[in-house]
Amino acid sequence: MISDPFVVLALLAAVVAGVLQLERLPALEPLFRRLPAVFWIYVLPMLATSAGLLPAASPLYPAVTRYLLPASLVLILLSSDLRAIAQLGPRALGAMAAASAGVALGAVVALTLFRDALGPEAWKGLAALTGTWIGGSANLLAVSGALGLSPDAQGVAIVVDTLVGYSWMGILVALSSRQPRLDRWLRADRGELAAIGGRLAARLERDRRPTSSRDATFLVGLALGAAALALAIGQRLPPLAEVLTPAAWSILLLTTFGLALSLTPLARLDGAGASSLGYAGFYLLLASVGAQADIARLVARPLWVAAGVTVIAVHALCLAVALRLMRAPSFFFGAASQAAIGGYASAPLVAEVWQRGLAPVGLLLAVVGNVAGTYVGLAVGQLLAALGR
Repeated sequence: MISDPFVVLALLAAVVAGVLQLERLPALEPLFRRLPAVFWIYVLPMLATSAGLLPAASPLYPAVTRYLLPASLVLILLSSDLRAIAQLGPRALGAMAAASAGVALGAVVALTLFRDALGPEAWKGLAALTGTWIGGSANLLAVSGALGLSPDAQGVAIVVDTLVGYSWMGILVALSSRQPRLDRWLRADRGELAAIGGRLAARLERDRRPTSSRDATFLVGLALGAAALALAIGQRLPPLAEVLTPAAWSILLLTTFGLALSLTPLARLDGAGASSLGYAGFYLLLASVGAQADIARLVARPLWVAAGVTVIAVHALCLAVALRLMRAPSFFFGAASQAAIGGYASAPLVAEVWQRGLAPVGLLLAVVGNVAGTYVGLAVGQLLAALGR
């Protein structure tokens, strides 16, 4: 078994690079459409550890979580265009709010139904699922790290996220053909959709430019500096209840820093690759989490899948009721639901399937979820901790 932390890091980086290169091959497009790159980036290190090729414990893993996660979060959140989000309109934002509230309520229902069967970390795992099903996988890791969720339990949450989440994506794609019937039930007005799509498509091209060495070095320095500052402040803040630990304070501070920077001219650096660099760090972190997982323990927890299905069902019900009350087009059911459950990677795709030309709406709704996911995940964690006593 390999024990040198640097060699382990090199192998994990090779897995990430290899998966992302294979994703580009047309012959493998059907495979990656069903099981996305993030799934393989997590699963392949897990299988390598189960086969004895990688260590289940290494000094590398906690270091990656402590330092790479906050730096990556800053770069990802730097691209959050809060002004463009505000221009989406009340129905779009109301749909996303209902989708997020449905996930949070679903976590409470799942804990009530499956509390004894899910184990002592049930509330932490469901809080992590809340984070990822409001924002994305980066939020899952942020909430997991803040709450101290064990690597095995993180692995369960990631598998449930992939299995249940992408099954739901298939259902949403199938429902897109039923829009006229759904719109009649919702009593919907579709007039605003075309105007939103045209306005947002232009914004996406605004800042795109090649990445220079000056941009890259500035982004690395910015991310590391913000991470160091947040970690230092977080260590000095008092813990509150079971959720706001020093690690949680640091993640909340980093999220707030990233959002504040997105309101400054620095946000234009996303066009030079800020979020791409952030996701590179996130993928490496995800691979290190996979390397710590025990596949035998994942197989032994099928009720977690039932808990995940429960969360999705409550989410879908809340979103449908909200859209009917707002008389919003059924497009927002597909776009908001996938923006919450699927995140950046798949929300534009599903939005485009539901309404051609409106992929940018799906993307911006996913940004809303990414902004809120960590905050709501930790808030739900506090509620679940109280209910689990």
